[in-house]
Amino acid sequence: MGVPTFLETGHMEEGFPIRVIHTGDQFNFAAHWHDEVELVVVNGKSARIGVNDHVCELGQGDVLLIKPGDVHCFLPGTEHLTIILFRLELLTGSFTTEAEIQDLGELFNKTTVIPSNAGSRNNLVQYIDAIIAEKKNRKPGYRWLMVSRLYDLMVLLLRTKPPVTDQLTSVGWPCTSSKKFEFLESVCEYLEDHYAEPIKLEQVAEHIKFSKFHVCKLFKEIKGVTLMEYLNHFRIIKSEWALLFRQDSILDVAIGHGFNNVNSYNRLFKKYNDCTPSEFRKKHRTNITKYEG
Repeated sequence: MGVPTFLETGHMEEGFPIRVIHTGDQFNFAAHWHDEVELVVVNGKSARIGVNDHVCELGQGDVLLIKPGDVHCFLPGTEHLTIILFRLELLTGSFTTEAEIQDLGELFNKTTVIPSNAGSRNNLVQYIDAIIAEKKNRKPGYRWLMVSRLYDLMVLLLRTKPPVTDQLTSVGWPCTSSKKFEFLESVCEYLEDHYAEPIKLEQVAEHIKFSKFHVCKLFKEIKGVTLMEYLNHFRIIKSEWALLFRQDSILDVAIGHGFNNVNSYNRLFKKYNDCTPSEFRKKHRTNITKYEG
């Protein structure tokens, strides 16, 4: 997608595997990924949602089912969405058979557009509306009913196999590979917590109890970039805030964001922004009059 992508955590309600979000006008959100399924309903006139290297141009009434692990962002021109996030383990209890798990894997192993004219779309939205209503009213037992309607929704998708206008499958990331999610979450959380420190591969491997070889191989397989490329890109993104809203020197910004020297910082910053840190600060600070954080 040409933009930095990071693991989103802490966005689910503690102790409950379903979250409902309503957006307003001009909803934009940076590229990210998570291990929940995301169901997006377009209530406004249009939506532009980037998924991996593709941009979905959606109209009113369209539904987008985003598979776990797919990198996605909400672009300008997106308005009035209903978003439901839920964890897959909600659908895989001890009573679930291998055949049913395989069915779920096939359903959630691709990001799918369900157009507004799909035959099952009205029933789909009916279940979504029921989930939203239960969340809003919060009557006794509402959580059970939210889960129940989610089961209804999943069965509908499995049985009707609605027509698909686009499938945006991520190569090499099967839905059922929960071990990969656990691995990637552990690595990314560690990197994003310690990015300002001089991190070595040995530290990451020791933290997640993997060999250095397997950390490198698996991270590159999943993310498409090396671990150090991901870390340094994250450092650059974090440093942009400091350049705009602090008075620190370029050297202090570089050292404070995990770089050993200003030369390597300048080189990587220019790689991702097509300008030096000084040029970035001068260009963008002119548009900032006040910051309240």
